[in-house]
Amino acid sequence: MRTVLRPIGVLLVLAGFLVTCKDTAPVFSPGASDPRVTGTWQLVERRFLKDSLYTIRQDTTTITRDTSFFVTRRYAPASPQTLTFATDGKLSAYGTEMTYYYPINYFRVDSTFDGLGVDLFITTNRATVPFRQGVAFQGDTLVLLPKCYRRDQCDPEHYLKFIRVR
Repeated sequence: MRTVLRPIGVLLVLAGFLVTCKDTAPVFSPGASDPRVTGTWQLVERRFLKDSLYTIRQDTTTITRDTSFFVTRRYAPASPQTLTFATDGKLSAYGTEMTYYYPINYFRVDSTFDGLGVDLFITTNRATVPFRQGVAFQGDTLVLLPKCYRRDQCDPEHYLKFIRVR
């Protein structure tokens, strides 16, 4: 009888420890947002590098080289692709073209590092890791420059243009 109760007692003690364990990791907060980007922005144009630079014709053995390296795609208001920058520093994305931004939960506008940019934060394995995208304004249009590490290293060939909807 004693040999049967001992494993049960050990399991109850272990279950008690598991129930009382709490996650002590602090909650990440980027702070208040910048009013220049706060709101909902709808994607109107995106320029990006093509996935493939070569095309192969099936009916011949010739390989032709595609010299148009970039694609510029414009988006109609009928199928909204949006990013929402909340006042508390949270970021949310909507639409099939915004899937790149789905895992990003927070942002912070940063003008201290060589020009205006937005630091986007991804939380993985209980670590919050930032990465930077350049920010520019052209009239009422917000332009995100994904390949922008410093102002003198921005790649103007890659961009996303948004207009404010809210």
